Amino acid sequence: MNILYTAFNGKNNSSKILLDKINTTNKLYLKNSFSTSTMQLEKELKLNTYDLIISFGQSILPLDTIKIETTGKNKETYKTTYNYLSLKEKLKSNNYNVFISEDAGNYLCNNIYFHGLKLINKNNLKTKMIFIHIPKTKEISSIDGLADIFNERSN
Repeated sequence: MNILYTAFNGKNNSSKILLDKINTTNKLYLKNSFSTSTMQLEKELKLNTYDLIISFGQSILPLDTIKIETTGKNKETYKTTYNYLSLKEKLKSNNYNVFISEDAGNYLCNNIYFHGLKLINKNNLKTKMIFIHIPKTKEISSIDGLADIFNERSN
């Protein structure tokens, strides 16, 4: 399976730190800009074909809590077609509290998710996309352990 992993830049951004630890060359570090991050993802999808895009974002969450987002919203709403239940179970079996959410927020995370899902839908791509919110690094018992879960998916 060809997976693209994305996260937003930021020295202390837990999603960027997690992306650093995932062993793959298919990484896209997104600029913290609504328009630039959208253009980055669009360009990447024009250049390469992926089965799945796993996007990470940082959120204020309790210790070892992961939020799997299902929906990107703007004037329209797009839902993921990715079957995230196996991912939920894998995270839970590694002692993470996992919540399914239909609200990716109103900022950069929702923006990239919405535009990614819209791009996939409008261009009839076979690519699936999922957005995962993780807590700040001080609220993750082991960022290496979390990375290992996603390293298993890339192999």
